[in-house]
This record gives sequence, C-alpha cells and structure tokens, in this order.
Amino acid sequence: MSYQALARKYRPQTFGDIIGQETVVRTLQNAIEQKRIHHAYLFAGVRGVGKTTLARILSKALNCTHGPAPEPDNTCSICSEITEGIDMDVREIDAATYTGVDNVRELREVTQFQPARDRYRIFIIDEAHMLSKESWNALLKILEEPPPFVVFMFATTEIQKVPQTILSRVQKFMLRKITLDELIGRLEQIAKKEGIDAEREALEIIARRGEGSVRDSLSLLDQVIAFSGRAISAADVAAVLGLSDTNFFARVVKLIGEGDHAGILDALDEASASGRDFKMLYRDLLNFVRNLLLIAGGAKESTLSVSPEDLATIRSVAENFSYSELLRLANLLLRDDETVRDAEHQRLAVEIALLKAATFPRLKAVEEALRVVPASGRPSERKPSKAAETAALHGADDVQSLFERLQKARPLLAGYLAGAKTMRKEGNRVIWTFDDAHLAQPLLDAKASLEQIAAEVYGGPTSIQIETVATAASAGSRSEERPSALREDPVVKAFQKHLGGEIDSRKR
Repeated sequence: MSYQALARKYRPQTFGDIIGQETVVRTLQNAIEQKRIHHAYLFAGVRGVGKTTLARILSKALNCTHGPAPEPDNTCSICSEITEGIDMDVREIDAATYTGVDNVRELREVTQFQPARDRYRIFIIDEAHMLSKESWNALLKILEEPPPFVVFMFATTEIQKVPQTILSRVQKFMLRKITLDELIGRLEQIAKKEGIDAEREALEIIARRGEGSVRDSLSLLDQVIAFSGRAISAADVAAVLGLSDTNFFARVVKLIGEGDHAGILDALDEASASGRDFKMLYRDLLNFVRNLLLIAGGAKESTLSVSPEDLATIRSVAENFSYSELLRLANLLLRDDETVRDAEHQRLAVEIALLKAATFPRLKAVEEALRVVPASGRPSERKPSKAAETAALHGADDVQSLFERLQKARPLLAGYLAGAKTMRKEGNRVIWTFDDAHLAQPLLDAKASLEQIAAEVYGGPTSIQIETVATAASAGSRSEERPSALREDPVVKAFQKHLGGEIDSRKR
C-alpha cells in the first residue's frame, strides 16, 4: 500500500476523534438524538480545525444504515463510501471553482430529486465565502424552502464574507483554534502510534508553528519525520523548519532599541541566507516581544512556555526597556503584522516594519530631554539623577503618589506625563503643563480615566487640567490643534518631533 500522509491517515472519522470542539460536537449529537435536524449548517474557523471533517462525520451520522445516530458505525457501505468520497448522495463542492450562477442553478435543480439510496441528499460546500453574490442569491430560495430530504453544510474561513441573508437561514458553528496543549497531546498520540520517539520540546515547537491547526501541525510532523527518522529532537525541528531562535530575536530587539538600522538589515540578510520564512520570522518576533511584556509586567514564568535558557535571555533583554517602551515597541510591530502576512514581497515588508520600529529610540531621546527643563527653558545637557528627575517632573511632593499609581495602573499615560514641563496640585485640581501640545493631546483624550484614578488616590473628586505654554493665547483659535487622525499618526508625530514643522490644513 502506498504511503498516506499523517494528516489524511489520522483524520477523525467519528465525533469522538475530534479534539478541541466539544461544544459543537455535543450540540450536533444532541440534535441527532432529539431528531432536530436542521436543513443548513455553517462551520466557520481558521484552517485545519475540522470544519470539513465535521461536515463529513455529520453526513455519516445522518445517513448511516444504523442511524441517524450520535456516532456513525463506519462499517456500513454508506459510511465507507462517504469516507472515500464516492457516495452519490453526499456531494462535496469546492466553492473556489464552483462560483458560477449556472452551477448553483444546476445544483438547485438536483435538490428536487429524492436521494438515490441514502436518507438525506447532502451538499458540503467548502470555502463557501468564495461563492459570488449571484450564486448566493440563487441558493437563497432553496434555503428558504428546502425539501425535507436535503441538507446543506457550508465550511468557511471567512464568515464575514457570507451574506447576512444566508447567515440568518443556517445554524452557525464557530470552531475555535486548537490549544497548544491539545495539539501537543494529539502529536504525542500519533507519534506513539507511528513508533516515533519524539522529544516533547520538539513536538511543542511543531505545535506552536501549527498555530492552532491540526492539519498544519501533522504536515510539519510528517516533514520532520522524513528528515530525522524514528527519533525527533528539537534540533531536528529547528533544522527542518528553519526556526527563528531566541538569541536571534534578542539581537534584533536590541538593535531596534539602539536604532541600528544597518545592524537590522544585516540580521535579516543572515536570516534570508539561512532560508528562514519571513512571515513566520515576523510572527515569532511578535511572540518574543509578547514574552518580554509578560516578564516586564511580572507574569508567572509558566505562562511563557520557554526553556530556562531562553527565559534567562528574555529577562536579560527585558531589563533594557521600561514597560511603556515595550508596549510602544509591541504596538509598532503589531500594526504591520497584517501587512507582512499579506505582502507579496515579505522580506521587504519585514525590513520596512523593523526599520519603522527602530525610529522609536529617537522619540525616547526627545522625551527624556523634555523631562528636565531648567528655568532657562532649555533642556539640560547633563543627564540628571533619578532624584532630580523625579523632583523636576512632579514639582511637588503631594502629586508623587498619583504619578506612582499611574505608573502601575496606566504605564502608557505615565510615559506621556513624563514629558510634562511642570506638575502641581492646587486644592482639588492637578495641573500638568507641556511645551508640546502633541504630548498633551493623548492625556486630554484620557482625562476621565486620569480623574478616576486621582479620585482614588486623594479620596475625593479631583479635576485634571492639561495645559500647554501657549494655551491661553491660542485656545479655540487654531483649528489645526483639534484632534485628528493625521495629527495623532505616530509617523507624523515622529517627523514633527525630529524635524519640526506644523500640519498645514489649508486646501490646495
């Protein structure tokens, strides 16, 4: 017998074989037992979580010779033919190649005939979001008044593209991503059946790369087995999949923190030479930055699922950044995630994303210069001590407790407040004054949150007042100072901080 890929060999054949979708399975089995069979089902979720598999198993359960039953027996001729894909009453359609309205009209005509042998005539339509608007309209009538022996089953990865008129006429089931532990357990089970001695760390790497997809994970396991034979180590997995290691990411993040553009390009050139997949490299970088955030935020080490050696590296990198700096870095990288994922030239997309992220050290330098402003109004050339920094920033001891609370509760806002020229408390008012109106704007947007925290600190209603040096002269007179999407764009802010200038709102 010819070799069969693991993803096909171990494809679930009963509801009991399916992992991670307990709620959906229970609902379907209860519906069968109670004879509450719907005429149309829609299974939605990311690739490889079991959408089409569930449709096939449900088809067998409904049409089984000994059914309808909560589990197909997989011994009768009907179950066998559905499994092999040759049952004449269970038709699988790939919507990507079946988009014509004439195709759907032909299908609609077929639904008028009784099943040739089975209990139900079933249509499984995969990648249903690929159907055209006209095709959906042609299906609408049959979904409104279906014959009692017809059942439609739709599978899609993009439920948002399915018309609402269709969604309102089907039973929707959202299939979730398989968890890491569930995937590892499944891989361990299959490796044991195949006689493969696999390190748990190796299977964990494969499961992480599978990103919640059983099919993708099994395909990767197949690939690694072909390379390493009957024994699989973490080093084998790294060699086959070209994994991006922790030390590489530590180096990249440090280069970003230093604003070393040439160093970043050199690192990516090395990654390209070693054959790394840039989309996965970027996704792994995001996961590394997430681990930095967890460490900086005091999360339990168990939430990171990394080796002790990697944990030490992550801690070392995290010590070079404040929590607010890591949040800013994560936000900058996350904004380009979709661009990298969909880009035709992924290396170029990753290069641009990392070079953009590497501009943030210059922003940090400007903000640090603003933290201490002597009476002359010019930033100090010598870096002040921590005590001097705190005194200059807060201006008075009675606001120290508020700033400390903000550093813990809202570190991003505290980061903006660090750019204040003065800070003082007058009665039930706390007043911050800024030279830069752009630093003040995010605090104005968060004024309600600031006042709530201030009330908790001082034990009563407290007004937060955000001022700029030119507030009195320009209040209400310049439309360009009003909040706008362009004005709040981080790239625009960066240019304004480093190069100066104002946004010209005049129409040309």
